[in-house]
Amino acid sequence: MREQRPGTEGSSVAAIVPAAGRSGRMGTPKQLLDLDGKPMLLGIVEALLAGGAARVTVVASSPLLQKFPAFPSAVTIAINDDPQTEMIDSIRIGLAASVGFDGYLVCPSDAAKIAAADVRRCIDAFTATPDRIVIATHNGRRGHPLLFPASLAAVVHASECDAGLNQLARNRPQLVREVKCDSAGTITNVNTPADYEKLR
Repeated sequence: MREQRPGTEGSSVAAIVPAAGRSGRMGTPKQLLDLDGKPMLLGIVEALLAGGAARVTVVASSPLLQKFPAFPSAVTIAINDDPQTEMIDSIRIGLAASVGFDGYLVCPSDAAKIAAADVRRCIDAFTATPDRIVIATHNGRRGHPLLFPASLAAVVHASECDAGLNQLARNRPQLVREVKCDSAGTITNVNTPADYEKLR
């Protein structure tokens, strides 16, 4: 299977959103927090699709999904109900549920205010250099999304990445292509109530 969204050309990219975190510092599921009139997670999914992702796989817990409104049709749901897992485990679950694409874009579920234009910029960069690891930057800081080619999927599943997806780029600096993005959403994470209040 090689999916492309209508009107897109080049590499087919699937997005993975690890959303199974327990939001311990927030005290409530941050994926459900209202941002611009919709749950934060839904806004991120919509930005990824509008930015050119052919498909989005959301990896979340069953309790969270029971509280969530409907997703767009281009979204696949994968379940991670193990509270002991780390983000890399959810990424691996999402990767296993998203076979058949040229590249994979990973964006955390608290990447509030991420813009479709910046997602598009990163996907376009990957399409132009599909053997590279593409990382969004803003004001000199690396953030999200991160895209990697399907040829590195086995490495993501391997012990090399047990400490996190960042190991993929850290161990292959010669493959990294940084993409300057306009939106501070590329380096924004919402972990605490104070973080959330700054966005409202």
